[in-house]
Amino acid sequence: MFIQRRMNRISLATLALVAALATATGCSSTPEPAPASPGGGGGEMETIDIVAGVAASMSSLSLLMGIEQGFFEEQGLNVTTAPVGTGSAGVTGLINGEIQVALGGLSGTITAASQGIPVVFVSGGIADQDGPEGTWYSTLVAPDSGIESFADLEGKSVAINSLNCCWDFWTREAVEADGGDASTLKLVQLPFAQQATALASGQVDAITTQQPFAAQAELEGFVSIGDPAAIAYDNPENGNTNYFMATSFIDANPGVVERWRAALQKSADYAAANPEEVRKAAVSIVSLDPALVAAAPVPNFVVDLDLDAIEKEAGWLVDYGVIPKAAAVEDMIAP
Repeated sequence: MFIQRRMNRISLATLALVAALATATGCSSTPEPAPASPGGGGGEMETIDIVAGVAASMSSLSLLMGIEQGFFEEQGLNVTTAPVGTGSAGVTGLINGEIQVALGGLSGTITAASQGIPVVFVSGGIADQDGPEGTWYSTLVAPDSGIESFADLEGKSVAINSLNCCWDFWTREAVEADGGDASTLKLVQLPFAQQATALASGQVDAITTQQPFAAQAELEGFVSIGDPAAIAYDNPENGNTNYFMATSFIDANPGVVERWRAALQKSADYAAANPEEVRKAAVSIVSLDPALVAAAPVPNFVVDLDLDAIEKEAGWLVDYGVIPKAAAVEDMIAP
């Protein structure tokens, strides 16, 4: 199955909701063959132009490699990319028609869908992992900080990439799960690239980050106290970074979701079979430092959606007062 339980006319009002969303959240089985062209007859598929909004990061590498390998072209998808830094920015781009698919964390899409903005998840992107090279997400501290567990973060300052989204929720939930009081946390919004410097200078007591920044921090001597995402979701392979589209684009292009999933699956399979090619692409395409890439794990690229993760994140958005009510999970998933 595509969805697993465990891994498991735009109006002015809609545009206004998108603008509000951007200020609220700042936060990524084998598909069936692509259908023939509309009308049947087994002819060539009509080419669909897609601009994918993605950040220049390791998370987008399976897509970028799949484009280079021609996997999307095989499905009649002419995919190019444009820089999009957050999930909420991706929602805005989709609704404005600047992009047709975006990659981002769960919070932005859930918030948008729950506010009536017509966007849905279409596939997974990357999932967390717990391998010999490390986890994808990590909370790190100075080696002499005296902080050895998430409970020890009580009353401490923690740098996270965005407030009111996954980074915020994961850190709080990990502290609570460890018996601490998350209400005492002092969360500070800082871009990933600035977090290690802030930790080294004593500006913050800890950082919650992702690869390859976690690997960089460890190379600089900082120590991980664990993977907050794995703890929060109670799943070391949680899928919390997904691709999403506007429903208007899906409706105007029948079969596009199936074709997208088929191409992305082939891309993910290629990446899994060629980890060194992924590392080379991280250097040549994303322009990451070779030493940093060598120290970081290769992303766990996925196509299946993790319904448990979506449900939990929707719950946190309500519990932490970001949205009053969340849409039903099934209403946030493209058929």
